[in-house]
Amino acid sequence: MAANSRGHHYVTASYLEGFLAAGDRHLHCYGRHASKCFRSLPVNLARIRDYHSYINPDGSLDDRLEARIARDIESAGIAAIRKLASGNVNLSYPQRLAIAKMIALQSVRVPFERTFVDSFSVNSLRRYVEQMDEDSIKLGRPVNAIDIAVTPQDDPRLIKEWTRCTREDILAELRAIEKDPGKPSRDVFFDLAEDISRILVRMDWVVYFASQEGSFITSDHPVVRTSTDGKILGRGIRDVRSEVHFPLSGTACLQLSNRNTLAEELRKRRRKQKGRRDSAGALRIDPREASDDFIRRTNRAQADHAHRWIFSGHEHGWLVEWMKESTRSPKRASETVCRESRIRAPLEPAQTTRITGFLIEIE
Repeated sequence: MAANSRGHHYVTASYLEGFLAAGDRHLHCYGRHASKCFRSLPVNLARIRDYHSYINPDGSLDDRLEARIARDIESAGIAAIRKLASGNVNLSYPQRLAIAKMIALQSVRVPFERTFVDSFSVNSLRRYVEQMDEDSIKLGRPVNAIDIAVTPQDDPRLIKEWTRCTREDILAELRAIEKDPGKPSRDVFFDLAEDISRILVRMDWVVYFASQEGSFITSDHPVVRTSTDGKILGRGIRDVRSEVHFPLSGTACLQLSNRNTLAEELRKRRRKQKGRRDSAGALRIDPREASDDFIRRTNRAQADHAHRWIFSGHEHGWLVEWMKESTRSPKRASETVCRESRIRAPLEPAQTTRITGFLIEIE
């Protein structure tokens, strides 16, 4: 994509090119609730105008985030994905990490996830204002600040510090979001992806390769989290029952799991060893032949998980009927806990109260 292009992809075009049939330049596209498929070039798919751009105070656009994604994630990530999809499972640790970062970012940058984060952020800010209003009435004096503690779990014992937000700051942020509704998710999805990638890179990797008769499909929400029984769910990626499926191309699909990873981590702690696990050979990638049943289950999970679109290098008649059903994606984006605990005793009753907020987490 040209640096000054305003059509930003939420699924990388060069990734979608990996699903093209041999000698073909167009993908088959199946829409949610559509009566038929259509064909299109990958560069024209899965993109939204100014999707990654911030709106500056003067109304101009800042597209540095789009450039950062291309530079820091897509450049190395696509090269490593193509190497792995070609059958070369001997990746270096940087190449493995590049794929993990690519998958992590892809999981949080899609419209389905970003819409959730944007809505959650606005609702949280509004709740903080409402809480200050309620406390003002209870105390009979103005409450114009709130202390927020972020914890990894719903356990007040884990609170180590508080962040104070004033009413003025919260209202200013709400005004900024009103002018630029996509701002909250842009602010967090890159850092969130960085955290997720650190977990993905240590998981067990298996690549399934399809025969000439079979092919994998992908979607506008291609990172599918399932349990070991194949059901889509919203468990954390550290859960021993969780699996992550990500189609690498039309002929290869990556499966990540925690079956051996957690046991290895326990052994590692007992031995008190240090250093990267890949140096000991623990981060190998297992290549396997994809059975017809595996391809069928993986493709159906993609179709269930897709938000609006399925993309394929081959025509699949069953997808027209299958996509008439609503998406079966988890209603929450990632593992997000958005609860407030009981109100704590105010440090300064005339001005502040305490509340515990649990923001986006990946546990």
